[in-house]
Amino acid sequence: MDFSRLQKVYARFGGKRVDVKPGQYLEIHEEIGEGDNKRTWKFKGLVIKVWKAGHPDGTFTVRGTSAGVVVEKIYPFSFSKFKKIILLDEYKVRRSKLYYIRDKVGKAARMKSLISSDRRGIDLLKSEEEYSPVAKEAVEKTSESADVETTTATE
Repeated sequence: MDFSRLQKVYARFGGKRVDVKPGQYLEIHEEIGEGDNKRTWKFKGLVIKVWKAGHPDGTFTVRGTSAGVVVEKIYPFSFSKFKKIILLDEYKVRRSKLYYIRDKVGKAARMKSLISSDRRGIDLLKSEEEYSPVAKEAVEKTSESADVETTTATE
């Protein structure tokens, strides 16, 4: 394995971590085109497979429809043309590979939704601290306790 190539990819990607899991319904905004002729293409689909999660060399497979045709797209985690990855829904799944969904149609393909209203519509490319008020409070508390400790140390 060429670790220097992986280090270059990880450095170019900026070390961002995309928390994609099987059973998530995503809307992926990707930039397509060449030169001046660029546009953003939106693709909605269900994540059916994640390979090497959290690793820059990993991939995830999304199954959705495009122009009435069922399409499965494989995206690398280190894909530089991602604009947004919006979480639309999360479903209860008990398997890491959801290949059985390919054979299901209509009511047979239904799954139970587990997403809360505060997580619906977040951009997975941005950090969790921007969305989580609990994380913001924790950061504020740690900064306040650090200020208190520094003032007692100087006195």
